[in-house]
Amino acid sequence: MTLWHKWVTENPVFRYHFWGQTRFLVRQPVWQVGLITAIFLALYIWFLRQAYNHGLPVLTLVLEGLLLWIISPLMTHSLFAAEFEKATWDMLILTRLTAGQIVLGKFLSRLAILLFLALFFVPPLLIGASQEYHALSKINIASLVLKTQLVVVGWSILLIAVTICLSYWLKRGMFAAAVAFAGQVFVLFILPILWGIFFAIFMASGGYGFHDPFSFQITQEGWLKYGWMIDLRYFIWFYNPIISVVGILVMVSEPDADQPLLWGTWQGLVYISLTVLIVAFLTRKVAKATRKPI
Repeated sequence: MTLWHKWVTENPVFRYHFWGQTRFLVRQPVWQVGLITAIFLALYIWFLRQAYNHGLPVLTLVLEGLLLWIISPLMTHSLFAAEFEKATWDMLILTRLTAGQIVLGKFLSRLAILLFLALFFVPPLLIGASQEYHALSKINIASLVLKTQLVVVGWSILLIAVTICLSYWLKRGMFAAAVAFAGQVFVLFILPILWGIFFAIFMASGGYGFHDPFSFQITQEGWLKYGWMIDLRYFIWFYNPIISVVGILVMVSEPDADQPLLWGTWQGLVYISLTVLIVAFLTRKVAKATRKPI
């Protein structure tokens, strides 16, 4: 049996959390489902027209980030917590399912929904970026969209992994959601500000004066190419998804200037790598706690 069959097609946990719960959500009167679908399509078509007429790539990324970064914890916080709250966890671990099928079935069900939602933002972003940057002949629109999606969606996937761990350890869905949201606000907004204050005080006390972390022109070539990826002084800023996306958009307007190598692509790969480590760690913990094979 291939991993795809083991974790997805032949996995009842995945089928339940993806197909079963999705069908449950649409088990409403047909007129309600049709009305919601019609309103969504009308708004989506209207937004596509606005993107064609006015560009709006920044607005598209802001809307995508807000939606995905809010909905990721909301649709994940109860995956394990509900098992404990409804006292179905003991029945689940008595089945022949492996720890990998349990964890990955839950995780991949939310990943599939997330990627489905992200697909709706690709067309308006492509159209908007083409309209906004059509005068800049050196801009690779496909590369721009790929990098921004790698950052925005990669961070969303990391959120799913973190929230599913919180759901397992805290065993309370609303508590897990609250911790996930509070942690995200701290990492995205509060921590960069605190680090900026600390860094400014440190630089001033050392007699260095003010230093702009984004003044890449005054740095050494080796640091500009590779050093920024592992420079702990700017780690809090450079791996912040908001700053990463802003940096991608700013560098678009300066295609001839020296730019960090793999900016945007590297951050997205780091988010995905951390996700793999977190999911693997959770799988091992579940396997150890339930004495099930991975």
